[in-house]
Parts: sequence; structure tokens; C-alpha cells
Amino acid sequence: MKAETLAKSLSALLMIAGPVTATAQNSTGAAAMTAAVPPPSTASAGYQLGPNDELKISVFGQPDLSTTTRIKEDGTVVLALVGPLTAKGKTTSQLAQDIEAGYASGGYLTKPSVSVEVSNYVSRFVTVLGNVPQAGNYPLDRDYTVASMLAKAGGSTKDGANAVILTPADGSGPVRISLADMAAGAMRPLKAGDTLFVPPAEKVYVYGQVQQPGAFSYVPGQSFRQALALAGGPTLAGSTKRIKVRREGKEIQANLDDPVKPEDVLIIREKLF
Repeated sequence: MKAETLAKSLSALLMIAGPVTATAQNSTGAAAMTAAVPPPSTASAGYQLGPNDELKISVFGQPDLSTTTRIKEDGTVVLALVGPLTAKGKTTSQLAQDIEAGYASGGYLTKPSVSVEVSNYVSRFVTVLGNVPQAGNYPLDRDYTVASMLAKAGGSTKDGANAVILTPADGSGPVRISLADMAAGAMRPLKAGDTLFVPPAEKVYVYGQVQQPGAFSYVPGQSFRQALALAGGPTLAGSTKRIKVRREGKEIQANLDDPVKPEDVLIIREKLF
């Protein structure tokens, strides 16, 4: 009675599990096998693959067919049994579907389940450098603008300028983009190979008869009066009518309501009694 019960239990388990092998379906004699569904891929869904990208290809339940490989210069990947497949211009999910179709149509696997992940982005990325919290190479897994890519790198640090220098990959030359004016270039779309550099914050200097002399971050549209306020205002001996401005090694005429330029030096002189 116990043996009969055990036999029934084993039979039920086999019905639930389903077949794991089948007869050969092609001239090579390779066994066709049923694979279960793998865990979801962590690769960026919108990234378009290109030459030299490194891929981790997993065929669920078939470790001998799983591999890590690079896309060749001609845009293809070469896989065991399937041969070369075009990868360039496709997403990881599209390539995974092509690999599944290759194994199924060749009779190597029935219902194959494949995941493709990008383990090293090489062909399509933007480099972000300078005064950002997370400098590095960022894959173009979707459409990015200057502003959105900089945000992905953590934005400009407190020591960084409110601007970014874009060096396009097309060789057209660096472009300085103010992050304060979104319409002036911060919404410019990025292309593969572009480089963003956030320089150190520009300064304005306030010295002489002021409460807290020193260097202060430059802000576009800032006036000398506002720069003076950053230094705590004039001392009792200081005169706001007797200011001196040094710009690019020269002394210029200015009043407190004139706009400041980066690296200007404002000097508050003593009152005349």
C-alpha cells in the first residue's frame, strides 16, 4: 500500500514538472530541451547595442550555452550552435528574442529562455567630468539632454560652476552652456562620445574696507552691490562711493549697480575725512 502511494506521488510530481528532454530534431543530434523563465534582466531596456559592448548572455537551464562576449566590429555576436547574429542597433530584449529564435528554429531547444545584459558599455556613452559628485561614463540608454545627464551625475557640486562645457564628439569644438538658462543649451540633446565638464565655480573677489573680505561664487546677473553684501558690507571706515574694480589686469570705472563679471576684484576704499 505504501509503495502504491509513493508511486502515485512520484507520478504527480513528474506531471507537474513536465518533460525536460526531447528527441533530437536536427542532423547534429543535439537534444531539444525545455527551459523555464529566467529572472528579469537588469540591463537598460532602451540602450542600443554597438561594437565592443560586452554582453552577458544567459540561457536559462543551459550553463554550457551561457557566455560573456563582446560585439564584433561588424556588429555581430557569435554564439555556440546558432552562429553569428546581428546585435548592432538592437536592444538587449530584441537580441534575446533573436537568440531564442535561433535555438528554437535550429531544433536545439524548445521554448528557450534567454536574458542579455550589458556588462560593459563601450559603444554608446557620454563622459561626465569635473565638479560633479559622480563623474564617469554614462550609457545612452535613452534620450538625454545636457541638463538631464548632469542630473544623473548628481549635478554641480558646491565648488562647481553654474555652467558646463560640452565637447561634442563630432569635433565641432567646446561650447559653454549656462545651467541657469535652460533655453540657451541645457536642453540640447547629447550624442554618443560627447563629453560634459563642470569647471570650478567662477569667483568674484571683494577686498578693502569690508567686514568679511574674500572670494565669493559668481552668479550671472550679480551686481557689485550684491557682491559687497556677500562680504558683509563696508566697515565704518569704508566708502561705497570710493570703489575700485580690477578686471583682466586693468582698473575700470564702475558703480555699485553695474554687473559683475567673473574674476572681478572689487576694492572698497577708505572714506575721505
